[in-house]
Amino acid sequence: MSQECGAKTRSNNCDPCKRVAMANGRCHFHGGKSTGAKTAKGKLKQKMASWRHGLYSKEAVEGNRIFREMLKEHKNALASFR
Repeated sequence: MSQECGAKTRSNNCDPCKRVAMANGRCHFHGGKSTGAKTAKGKLKQKMASWRHGLYSKEAVEGNRIFREMLKEHKNALASFR
């Protein structure tokens, strides 16, 4: 007889899972290891999921830094006229 998974199911009576277990002792629903994206499309999808946009993107942060430096220079220039 093959080994059963035994993880707690999501049903109301919390019966143990009856699926066939893998080498790690759990079925693919309750402990199967993810191998990650294999195709170029899948890898691009992963990359885009963690892509920052808006106020905290690299471009926006760099633009804000340049703007602050320019503002500081203009304030110093105006202060020198007084």
